[in-house]
Amino acid sequence: MASLSVAVHKDIGEYQEKVVGKLSLRTLLCVTGGLATSVATASALYAALGVEPADASLPVMCASLPFWLLGFWRPHGMRAEEFAPMLWEHATWDGVLAYGTSCMIAAPPEPIAQRTTRRHRRNARRKGAELREPSREAEG
Repeated sequence: MASLSVAVHKDIGEYQEKVVGKLSLRTLLCVTGGLATSVATASALYAALGVEPADASLPVMCASLPFWLLGFWRPHGMRAEEFAPMLWEHATWDGVLAYGTSCMIAAPPEPIAQRTTRRHRRNARRKGAELREPSREAEG
């Protein structure tokens, strides 16, 4: 009996379940928050200052804009709440790279393998090596 196989080109690990239409739960909550904020802002301006909602479009848009950005803005393929801490760290970092050999002095270097094994090749391909920052480890 022949087996049936299908190639999957997308990473299904990043799939988000859609609740209504093409909106995920997070996006739907952000849209709802933006609409609620705009209605509340227009009502408050009308009650407090007597400004008609048609004339208060700028404050209404400014109040609801953060919710819309959180719901739809995906800088560099990340959600805004994942991107913001990285941007803050980048903006406040002093930019000094500290190179040192203290870890090399503490531990003698491992001998260079004559022949690589399957385990070594697998470890070299493993994701996460690009996230290691030796200069940041020296600061800590």
